[in-house]
Amino acid sequence: MKDSGIRIINLAFESSCDDFSCAVLLKDENGIKILSNIIYSQDYIHNIYGGVVPELASRNHIKASLPALKIALAEAGVTLKDVNLISATAGPGLVGSLLIGLMEAKTISFALNIPLVKINHIEGHIFSPFLEITETAESFPFVALVISGGHTHIYLVKSHSNINLVGRTRDDACGELFDKVSNYLGFGYPGGKIIDELAEKGNKDAFKFPLPMIHSRNLDMSFSGLKTAVISTVDKLGGPVKIQENIVYDVLASVREAVAKLLYKKTAAACYVYGVKTIVVSGGVSANSRIRSIFNDYGKNNNFKIIFPSVSLSTDNAAMIGYAGFFKFPVDPCANREEFLNINADPSWEL
Repeated sequence: MKDSGIRIINLAFESSCDDFSCAVLLKDENGIKILSNIIYSQDYIHNIYGGVVPELASRNHIKASLPALKIALAEAGVTLKDVNLISATAGPGLVGSLLIGLMEAKTISFALNIPLVKINHIEGHIFSPFLEITETAESFPFVALVISGGHTHIYLVKSHSNINLVGRTRDDACGELFDKVSNYLGFGYPGGKIIDELAEKGNKDAFKFPLPMIHSRNLDMSFSGLKTAVISTVDKLGGPVKIQENIVYDVLASVREAVAKLLYKKTAAACYVYGVKTIVVSGGVSANSRIRSIFNDYGKNNNFKIIFPSVSLSTDNAAMIGYAGFFKFPVDPCANREEFLNINADPSWEL
């Protein structure tokens, strides 16, 4: 993406769940560059509860918000006076968490009269891989798979403003499945990262877990039944306490394999339905090593172009929100004080 004569410093905020992030991005004639991307993780706080506690998340965002801003500006080598644009996540997510980042963004925007754009969290994930692609920006249309602890969605993306939901989970998200299995086996939270590491020690073909809705006549998915099948298998093998360690690794490798294959088959089906040859996979679960290898290997065999963000940009981060903000700014600027009345957190905001 190149625009001669334009230089914009974009200050971005992301606080939709349990990570607070602040980033500074530069857009000039050479494209878009991340100057800083500070992320305060709360994994250690929520680990003992086996999942995110909304009230704790929002309280800790308050503690992280000003330090994150200060460090992001310092690392980028800019001040608030240099900022031309502010981008902030307005939804979906936990309403208490969303409000912290959004209110910080609104305060700075209001005080310094800097244009503000509100960004959908999913929109940020969809375009996150293109932050690191130097040769060309997006090749429209493409099919986007967004996978995380709260989302398993398939989108047909025709442009920055034309994004259509074509498939989704009907119950648990795939990241939620990993969290629940990990907690049941006593490994804690976040389950996706833990399972990915331990699965490397197991045999992925040891158990043939079901692929729910794999033959359905739509692009929707289900992971609740798969979760039940895994727990039932563990119980038959003696339960979380008595099951042998090497068998646990086999279970984890097998469930990871089932999830990866189900995600690929549904995403590939979307490509065939809409005649698309490019797949973008993003969101926290896209860091999973087996999902990456399945998509890359199977995709190559079927002549699909597969695009992932780096692992550091897979999780929730403000850089992806800032990137989306550059494209949203021309159509959705909030630069005057009256418009601020209409900028609110929307925990259920769908694209």
